[in-house]
Amino acid sequence: MMEFLKDRYGRRVNYLRISVTDRCNLRCHYCMPLHGLQFHKKEEILSFEEIVHTVQIANRLGIDRARLTGGEPLVRRDLPVLIKMLRNETDLKELSLTTNGLLLERLAEELATSGLDWINVSLDSLRPDRFTRITRFGLLETVWAGLRRATEVGLKPIKINTLVLKNFNEDEVEDWLDLTMNNEFVVRFLELMPIGEGADLTHLGGFANLSEIRNELIEKFGLVPAKPGRGNGPARYWKVPGAKGMIGFILPISEKYCDTCNRFRLTANGEIRPCLAYDVHVKLLDVIRAGDEDAIRAGFLEAADMKPEGHHWEVGQVTQTLMSSLGG
Repeated sequence: MMEFLKDRYGRRVNYLRISVTDRCNLRCHYCMPLHGLQFHKKEEILSFEEIVHTVQIANRLGIDRARLTGGEPLVRRDLPVLIKMLRNETDLKELSLTTNGLLLERLAEELATSGLDWINVSLDSLRPDRFTRITRFGLLETVWAGLRRATEVGLKPIKINTLVLKNFNEDEVEDWLDLTMNNEFVVRFLELMPIGEGADLTHLGGFANLSEIRNELIEKFGLVPAKPGRGNGPARYWKVPGAKGMIGFILPISEKYCDTCNRFRLTANGEIRPCLAYDVHVKLLDVIRAGDEDAIRAGFLEAADMKPEGHHWEVGQVTQTLMSSLGG
């Protein structure tokens, strides 16, 4: 009989975000500093075989959905090999990936044929100058080339994650909505979370209350509720009647959703983290390397017992850990 992993508050955990690297080919202001980073050594990073074995044990606890993250997961060499292994050797029902899109044009076809279901692309502006400013040195056209290629090879739905900042890019929200009229994109607007570098972005922009922006869009454009074909995250979706695509809102501050949180994070160096907001984790690298299945299972259970009831970002809590090491 299947055992379902639940935390102290009765929330079932069935989703694992797997960070395959803490490295990235961008330095987005809210995620990574430009200098002074200390990356994990190669020998500290889980191998593909170790990731697969850990997921197999997670499957027995009812975790049947996973997303590959980073850093930037596509900088991990031979990532399509891991995707194929996860497809062939685990019982995952859904397997997706979050990427900044810079390497997507080259890798999209291989990702699709390896068994990846869909992708999330982090893209915070439709304007080249703003995109380069927030990423520090990214080129917008490179990402769009990747999106076009991903569409051609059938990596659908393509979800675009857009962090909205007051006085920076909030004026682009209607442009994104217009993009969904003739494209099957699922554009998700995210509120800024006070994690790592994102705790102070006053030099770039401030917190934008997206629940207010959502309500204004609903009234102005007559948006109706919508639902994407795949995914089970916290976003709530809307669309213009007749549009090919849709928009979604992820509102960790203005409409806190901790009561429905269903996820753990497996970091690149083998830690299970039950919550983004707190530095609580279970170190599993040694027992994963030892192949100790009972100890790995016990680690998941310990993490479930650690999982907090919720964050307190809305009243000034700040999380010090860099987002790039957590996988978002």
